[in-house]
Amino acid sequence: MKIRSIASFLLCLSGCLLVLCFAGRISVVDTPALFSAVIANYARETMAINAVASIYLNYRIFDTIFEALLLLVSVMGVIHFSRHEEGDADAKKDK
Repeated sequence: MKIRSIASFLLCLSGCLLVLCFAGRISVVDTPALFSAVIANYARETMAINAVASIYLNYRIFDTIFEALLLLVSVMGVIHFSRHEEGDADAKKDK
């Protein structure tokens, strides 16, 4: 139980630090100008036929990889914290 509390605290602390590190770096982008630039240059910059595929696989590849990594870590955390140890169930029965 103590290890889970420490792990939960460290997870929350690292999440807060991550948010604090990137909170000042968020900026608003002029969407019509960005849209026009991507549509005009995607074929030349990425050699892709489809604009959606070029955006997803070339411009946003790191975003996609880190989203998949975040999902993996989240699932591992849920599995780890929801797993019951045999000693915990026995201790509850004795009380």
